[in-house]
Amino acid sequence: MTDKNPYNYFKQMFTDKAEYNKKMAELKDLPQEYQVVYKEIQKFLWEFTAGDGMDMLQPMYELLAFFQEGAGNNIPVLELVGEDVGEFAENMLHEIQAKTRINELKRKMNERVAKEINKGK
Repeated sequence: MTDKNPYNYFKQMFTDKAEYNKKMAELKDLPQEYQVVYKEIQKFLWEFTAGDGMDMLQPMYELLAFFQEGAGNNIPVLELVGEDVGEFAENMLHEIQAKTRINELKRKMNERVAKEINKGK
């Protein structure tokens, strides 16, 4: 968020939280098996977020819509995502191409290496 006005920041934060709560209420309308898989994928993706994790919200909302469509068509969740939920989650992480914790760690490592190498030059 680039707006430095604290009022706008808190207003946006409130709006984002309200949207998140609405989506999580929608999740509760899905069959139990879908909820279990969604929560596991969500936990996995949160492990890779950078900063406040806002970069993961839209992909999680898209996953919810995907699950809603699958459930609406009576497709078992493991038929939708495959038996290897971890693989599905990892593929999703790669597709997101959002700023992730891993990317942040790699960036910092590269900065430290460059700093140390250039120190003696």
